[in-house]
Amino acid sequence: MAKNYNFKKLDILFVDDNKNMHLIVKHLLQAMDITNFRGCLNANNALKMMKKKQPDILITDLKMASLDGFELIERIRRGEDGCDPYVPILVLSGQTEIDTVIKARNVGATEFLAKPASVGSLYDRLVWMVENPRPFIKADEFLGPDRRRAMRGYEGLERRE
Repeated sequence: MAKNYNFKKLDILFVDDNKNMHLIVKHLLQAMDITNFRGCLNANNALKMMKKKQPDILITDLKMASLDGFELIERIRRGEDGCDPYVPILVLSGQTEIDTVIKARNVGATEFLAKPASVGSLYDRLVWMVENPRPFIKADEFLGPDRRRAMRGYEGLERRE
């Protein structure tokens, strides 16, 4: 694990239609001493919960019935239903194909973590989000974290100048 941060006061909203994942994520967060945890079994309820109280971080799956994680992220980034469009969004998904990761990034996900997650991997991703905040880009068709990553030391043909 990385640095020792105290995440105890973080307010986390977790969205996944799998009840077993709620139990797993709850235990992962409790192992990090995070007890302010709310869970939703669908994205529509998550939007309602966010209207009442904005989380510090949203953790969401992508594959869900009715409204999937991609649509949830898009609606949040548009500020629909009174949501804070700048909330950090961590995608926690078993769908790890490169096209899926890129699509999640392109709709406005802040970070991506593959299932199954461990306490260490989730903690490290939260630390990464704290230590490397991504600036937000506001354009005609996009509001979300800057999709570009610094690639220091990269010497390939597609190197940015």
